Parts: sequence; C-alpha cells; structure tokens
Amino acid sequence: GYSTQKQVVIKSWSLSLLYYSILAVVFAYVVGFTLVVKKGYQATVPAVGSVALKVKGIASRAISAGDVQLWDASDLTIYDATSVFVATNIMRTEQARGTCLGMNEDEACELKTNSGCEEGFFSRSGRQTGRCVAPSDVGVDENTGEEGEEVEDNSDTDTKNATSKGGRCQVTGWCPAEPEDDIAEPLENVGNFTIFLRTDVRFPGMRDKHGRTFDVTNANGTVPTPGWNLFTLDEILQMGDVEYDDIALSGADIQMTIYYDCDLDQELEACQPRVPFEVIRIDTADSELSHGYNTRWLSAVSGDLPVAPDVTYEKNPDTRALVKAVGPRIRVQITGQGRRFDLEQTTTVVGAGVALMGIATVVVDVLLLYVLPRRTQYFGLKYTVYGSDEGECAGEAEQPRRSESEEPLLA
Repeated sequence: GYSTQKQVVIKSWSLSLLYYSILAVVFAYVVGFTLVVKKGYQATVPAVGSVALKVKGIASRAISAGDVQLWDASDLTIYDATSVFVATNIMRTEQARGTCLGMNEDEACELKTNSGCEEGFFSRSGRQTGRCVAPSDVGVDENTGEEGEEVEDNSDTDTKNATSKGGRCQVTGWCPAEPEDDIAEPLENVGNFTIFLRTDVRFPGMRDKHGRTFDVTNANGTVPTPGWNLFTLDEILQMGDVEYDDIALSGADIQMTIYYDCDLDQELEACQPRVPFEVIRIDTADSELSHGYNTRWLSAVSGDLPVAPDVTYEKNPDTRALVKAVGPRIRVQITGQGRRFDLEQTTTVVGAGVALMGIATVVVDVLLLYVLPRRTQYFGLKYTVYGSDEGECAGEAEQPRRSESEEPLLA
C-alpha cells in the first residue's frame, strides 16, 4: 500500500544529545575535512608535462704515476626523451676488423680434440673459424697439443676461464675482442656533476581568464637555482637512499618522479614541484640476473691499429673504439594534479553531505525500535496502519492519548 511520513516527537535529552552529536560530527566531516582539508569545492585534472635535462661536470682517472685522464659530461652522458645516463666507470677497447681469440667464457675449447668450436657459428666475440687456439701466454707442446707451464703469471679472470679447457675459439670480427670482466676503476668527481631540470607542466581543461590552458615551468628564466631546478648527481641519488659508492662499479636504473599539486585559484608562482623528489631504484640491487645498468657506444680512435696478442688484421681495416660504460640511468616522469573552484563539484559535495546527515535519524531510530526496553510502544507510535475493505475507511487504529502525567517512553 501507500505509505507516508509521520513525525513522532520523543522528549528525551539523551536521545536528543545523541542525535545532535551525530549531526555535529557529520557536519564537521563535510565542512572541515571534505571541503576545507580535501578542498572538495575544487575540480581536479591530471598534470601533463615534459622535462629536459642537461648535465655538466668534469671527471678524471689516474692512468699512471702523475698522469690523469679527463672526461667532461659530453664524453659520459647519453640522453633520450625522458632520461639521462651518466657513466661512473668506462672500459675502452680499440678494435679493427681481423681474426683473434674469443674472450667470452663460453668460447673456451679443448686443444686436443678441437671441440667447442664450430666453423661459421656466431658467438659473442664474432664468427668462429672452427679452430681452437692456445693463447700466447700459455705454452703448448706442438707434438701432443697438451698444455705446458704458463709463460707468465696472468691473474686476469677471463684468461683463467678461457684457458681452463686449454684454448679459445678463433673468431673473425672486431679485434681484439671485448674483455669479459670490467675494470674496477670508477671515475672521480662524477657525483658532483650537476643536472639541470627544465620542466613544463600543463593542466588540460583548465583555462585562465584569457582562455589559455594553465602552463607552469620551473625554468625560472635562464637562471639555474640549486635545490629547485639544479641538483648534483649525489643529491638525486640521496633522495632515494642510494649511495654513490654502491653503484659506481655496477650502475643502477633509477626512477625519479616530479610531483605537482597546484591550486590554480592562487598565483601560478605558487605552483612548484614537491621537493625532495620521489626517487626509487627499479633494478634489482641484489640479483645477478638484472643488476645495475650498463650501455655501449663508439668513440674516436687514435689512428694506429690496436696492439694486442693473437690478432691478425685485415689490410687497411676499419677501426673503432668500443666503450662500455656503467652508471645510473635516471628516468624522469612528471605527475600530479591541478585544482580549481568548480560550482558543480561544490554542489555535489554539499548535497552528499546533506544526505549523509540522515545517518543521525537512522541511528536513533534503530535504538528506539530494536534496542531500548520500550521499543514495542515506540513502534506503535511510529507506525500506524489504516485499512479499507470496501473502499471505505475502516477507521483509525485506536491509540491512547497520553496525558502529561503519564510515564514517558524513556525514563
């Protein structure tokens, strides 16, 4: 049947206190927390931005007693659209086309049987000729093909690995082949390299009074400002609790997040990124499978053919210098939001708050109907049923009229 609202006044200070206390809590939540603290009167849009990076600095490494070799940032950095790589250790191998011994551990072979080498097979160092050759620092009996004593003491790990089976597979390619192990001589002063960050952030859908999309930059004209758009490599690593000495020999893959939370109702000058930035190491620091970060590039050569044992060069061969570098790769991303007053958003929040105030009535009614001792009597006051058999009102269910002297529902 059809139901309508009925109002019953309960004269109880305890229930009144409970009811208005709940209303006060809900009102404080809606106004104080939702509207003021969380700024629920503002609409939000995600930030969309780009970043440009520029690295400067000078690094060095001692090459002999009293001699130091220098590199600048142009020698040690690689840029792409959203990241920069800064080398902290480099290994340089000057090469030319020719025939030489493979340097990789899986290019070791048995001298007696010539097993382990396959003609035409492409291994890490080049294309194998099918020959198993003894390195020049290991003596081999020409009649038996057995290893003799080492001609000189060589503690190089690659040589020991490769000669554990007697020899190495001969390959054609770029010679001499790149060594398997890295040189543990990190460059000095790379931690003091400066990184300039020029960010540009837009908030699509939010426009100023001239109809232009809000656009914020931290370039600050052309002035690099330490701690705002200029940081050293050490400072960036320390934001993620990464120590420079821990990555100098192995490198690292670093993710740096620049977060903007801008109140566009204020001046744009107040819209600045949150510092310190969020920096995390995304490579697996304690894993041998995916540990650190390294890359390779080609560099200029001195002009003369590299001098190396067990190498035969082609006539007038091409030359190159292969550089293997390890260091931190810093990936930069921009995220965040822009906020601005919006009438529709404010109306939605206020309307939800008004609806939320209905909780007070629900809580008090639950107590009266299902908890308090006189719940049956209150149920009869709150719900009155009218019935009709032949279209005529059957009459109102008799409810006794309470006098002022009667005992109240709640003592």
